[in-house]
Amino acid sequence: MLPRWRRRVLAYRIIGEIPDGEQLLDWYRQRFGALKRANLDGRDKALREMMRLLGRARKTVDGKDLIEIGTGWHPLLPVLLHGLGARTILMTDTVRHVRGEFIEHVLDYCLGHSRQLAEIGGCDEDALKVRWSALRPGRRAWVDVWRDRGIAYRAPVDFSDSGLPAESADMIFSNDCLEYIPVPALEAIVKESCRVLRPGGVIAHDIFVYDDLSIHDRQIPPWNFLCYSEEEWERIGNTRFHYQNRCRPSFYAGLVASAGLQIIHEERVLYETREEDLDRLILHPDFRALPIDEIACSHYLLAAEKPGEPEASPSPR
Repeated sequence: MLPRWRRRVLAYRIIGEIPDGEQLLDWYRQRFGALKRANLDGRDKALREMMRLLGRARKTVDGKDLIEIGTGWHPLLPVLLHGLGARTILMTDTVRHVRGEFIEHVLDYCLGHSRQLAEIGGCDEDALKVRWSALRPGRRAWVDVWRDRGIAYRAPVDFSDSGLPAESADMIFSNDCLEYIPVPALEAIVKESCRVLRPGGVIAHDIFVYDDLSIHDRQIPPWNFLCYSEEEWERIGNTRFHYQNRCRPSFYAGLVASAGLQIIHEERVLYETREEDLDRLILHPDFRALPIDEIACSHYLLAAEKPGEPEASPSPR
């Protein structure tokens, strides 16, 4: 029998052959998958990692214009950054996933965990609750209410050619997104980010660099996809609806530097794996000689700045 991760790939491939397969996949996720449960309790780790990244990069969002790449279904991070005083936030994605019910899930979570999130953001809890309560749609469409508060949503958007004005953003950020983008598109996205950022602006990305097809299988290491050649992985591991580029942290660092951005903080969040416990023989030769912090990395946190003196930010809303 095929291992569980291979069966998942096969299911993605079959759905990809069905007309309107993407809508079918979303329907399944909402009826039977993680979207049905709408349990956001595990998302606080991503919030903590982003705030740690910004803190160590010595960047704040108060009064700044922000852009998110890959918003997904539950815009939890934009809501937190709005609460921390971001002037504007543009949420973008290649597919329009966000719906009114997901907005309610996010606001219920944030207001119900305001004390915890205030601690994560290092800010006043009451101020957060005021700003978040104002995002409640009520009888209006959520997109209109949020736009009035400075949060816009555009999808589908190809961020490799966003059409956004040059030097119009102070920060471009993402969480659990870049690892699903093919390398040619990644290169274009980094160049586009550099164009859209103002001098002194920053990119801040939390990149999941493990194999999420096998992460829940204890019999398989979370770097299972490094056991295959590029050609073989494209054949047995990637599909139209689920693509993993397998890029390691050093690749992202080199990509950002080659675009002219200056790295101001990077951090590898590692699995608790010792060198003597790492079976390098199972890895493909392309990856076998990499340092352990390139192989056994779970998340890669990366912040880089566009050279130049920042201009005075517009007055906060």
